[in-house]
Amino acid sequence: MDISQLTKLRAAGKLEEMAAVAHELDLYTTAGFSVHYAPSQAVSGSDPEALIYRALAQTLRAQPTLFAVPIVREGAETYFARLPSIDLRQVTTFVARAKGVPGPGDGGRDAELDAVLQEQVNLNFKSEAGVLPVWRFIALYDGPEKLGFTANFMAHHAIADGASFQILHREFHKALHDLFSSSSLSSSPTSQAETHVEYVVSPKDSDVIGPPIEAIHSLQLPEPAPQPDEEASPKFNDWLGNPPSLPNSTGYTTLTLTPAAVASWTRECRKNKVAPPAGLNALLTRSIYAALPAATESMDVNIPVDVRGSLPPAAVDGVMGNFFDAFRIRVLRSDFASDGKEDGTEGLGAIWPSAKKVARETRAYFSRTTADGEAILNIAGLRNVPDLHALLTSLITGPRSEALELAYIGPHVPYSSGETLRWDAGKATVSRCAFALGACLQMTVVLHAEGMTIGFAWPRAAIEERLVEETIAGVRGYFDSITA
Repeated sequence: MDISQLTKLRAAGKLEEMAAVAHELDLYTTAGFSVHYAPSQAVSGSDPEALIYRALAQTLRAQPTLFAVPIVREGAETYFARLPSIDLRQVTTFVARAKGVPGPGDGGRDAELDAVLQEQVNLNFKSEAGVLPVWRFIALYDGPEKLGFTANFMAHHAIADGASFQILHREFHKALHDLFSSSSLSSSPTSQAETHVEYVVSPKDSDVIGPPIEAIHSLQLPEPAPQPDEEASPKFNDWLGNPPSLPNSTGYTTLTLTPAAVASWTRECRKNKVAPPAGLNALLTRSIYAALPAATESMDVNIPVDVRGSLPPAAVDGVMGNFFDAFRIRVLRSDFASDGKEDGTEGLGAIWPSAKKVARETRAYFSRTTADGEAILNIAGLRNVPDLHALLTSLITGPRSEALELAYIGPHVPYSSGETLRWDAGKATVSRCAFALGACLQMTVVLHAEGMTIGFAWPRAAIEERLVEETIAGVRGYFDSITA
């Protein structure tokens, strides 16, 4: 479809434009969110592909942002346009596991799902066939019987943040529940399934997509921080991996921890008076330090946060978009106790002193407000960048500015109707490509009905996979030690 045939919606906000330009420059491809669904009652004579197509069609009608596409032209305004229709066959893939869903003996690893997601996070949304949807769906069946499946939504970051994916999955879960019945499925084979979805103009607003964050927040700039005396400031041996390079390629893998391990972890955090996200930040950082040379002294950690709670509910509740901020914390090797008694790692001890430091700095970030009581957001600085294309291009040949990124998504809350659902939502996984100019290791954490999953993404140019596997072994070893 040609751009000239599309309805123009609105100009992109700065966060949206950043994602769109990064995608155009091949610095960032896609993010994703996966949830495992299984029928809560016996299934017979149904067509799972017909069900999925119908559920996707219902989801599209509930979330018109899925018809939106960012249009990027160097030197011109970045804006959103609307597709008049979507052929679901273009954006939907069905795959079956060869080995089945992993069990307790697999150590929290899921090689088949990881392989699907690693392939997906390296696929962009560009096409020589004209403008296409900037999202896709992959159903990974548990096995050839096609009963349970993992639903994988991948989407361009310009239309979706972490909370947006949860909104999307709740709509999809609702659709599964609404549509699933033996009579409605057995009578409709895949060939008759609804695969072509027209955009329906709303009588209230013909161009409904979420607002840019600057339309609902003043984005006042924070007061300039006092600049330290460079001569007096201590110098550290920072870890920044290898410099950025193109083409960008992402490595991706996951670790899932059991509900028992998560419960033990929560008790440990409560005992040490630390919120679990701060504790996890310290544990992951410590595990990476243990895998790095002892001369490594410092790492900057970027922490993205959802800010929907600071925005008008009517504008963001249930709405896909980009409503997030980020702040940084410097974690030193010396922040960890050096007695080595916690797990025998020489030179590195308990995580809790570092966790408490992370908690203090997190509270300091969230306590910042303007005179009117509005939250101060660091992304306000993007307003002063006239040309994001030029900015990102200039950074490609420079050094990295941070070592780690850790996004704590929190619990995935499935759809709820107050009645017994016909489909259960289980394990959730957040996936993403690695931002080529970003951290050496970019992690996402989500809680779900089957425990907690940590996704690890890294630019392959930045670090070796060996470092990731050693980090995962350290994290798993710690959880094993507190769960035994």
